[in-house]
Amino acid sequence: MSLVIFASSSSAVAAARVYDLALERAGARSADATSSPGVQLCVGLYRPGAYDLSVAPMDLPRLSINLKSVPVAGSIGDGDEREYAGRRYSLFFTPAGVPAHWRKRTPSRHLNIYFQPSVLEAICEGHRAAAVDRPLIDLQRRAMRPYIDALEQVMLRDEPFARDATASLAMLILAELTGSPAQTTPALGSSALAAVRDYVATYLDTPLRVADLAAVAGLPPGRFAVAFRAATGSTPHRYVLGRRVVRALELLRAGTLDLSEVALTCGFSSQQHMTTTLHRVTGTTPARVRTMRNVPKAGSWSPTLEVAT
Repeated sequence: MSLVIFASSSSAVAAARVYDLALERAGARSADATSSPGVQLCVGLYRPGAYDLSVAPMDLPRLSINLKSVPVAGSIGDGDEREYAGRRYSLFFTPAGVPAHWRKRTPSRHLNIYFQPSVLEAICEGHRAAAVDRPLIDLQRRAMRPYIDALEQVMLRDEPFARDATASLAMLILAELTGSPAQTTPALGSSALAAVRDYVATYLDTPLRVADLAAVAGLPPGRFAVAFRAATGSTPHRYVLGRRVVRALELLRAGTLDLSEVALTCGFSSQQHMTTTLHRVTGTTPARVRTMRNVPKAGSWSPTLEVAT
């Protein structure tokens, strides 16, 4: 089984389709794709059974990330076929125009990120990263693990902000792959950060996309996601979610609005969405907030990067 949850480039979707067709030939189901503007990439979540998979050369590069430890045999390009441990978090990078062949004896689970070269150029300030101009096989990057965990979880959620969260996390993973966080992370000045915070506060009752916040900061979406994380320790999605929850707690305590009005004022898609989110991140419900004193106070908590499944 395979599922694509985020895509904003027709060529990235086409690359995903090439992979899907190969998976179909190996016995898996093809994927569906959705789109969102601003970031030229596509992320796929795949849960195939055992397979012998040959993938034709694609126009775009792809990064595959193991989510389940399953031994794998194969090669990228004209390299010799070998056996690999294929542990969870292992990275397999295939450059554009290069074929690949993989065999797995047992069911597995992995993520693929297909992306335009412009994505890396944005992350690396116009310079292609030498680290991803060649195949990478069974590579481990410890710093990526929290992002990979969060990306896997957020892709399983059917929520209004899942696509933006997917895009931000994929960008952070690619930035770690290129070494950009330690080398070329852009500074997000205090005035730009203040402008983003003011924008979120002003438009909290509307959908807030990474591309919108990036435009306020004057950065491309990919660079903004990396810079925002470096400046605040939070992804843009996590920050916006935190502001929604904090505002909801304030309004619920005031008791002047109906629950449905609180949800809409705070930008949740529905009262049920607000209830589910508050319970997940604070351990309480809107009704309890109004009747109990010993519940989290506004501003006293920080939502984790991980999104519970």
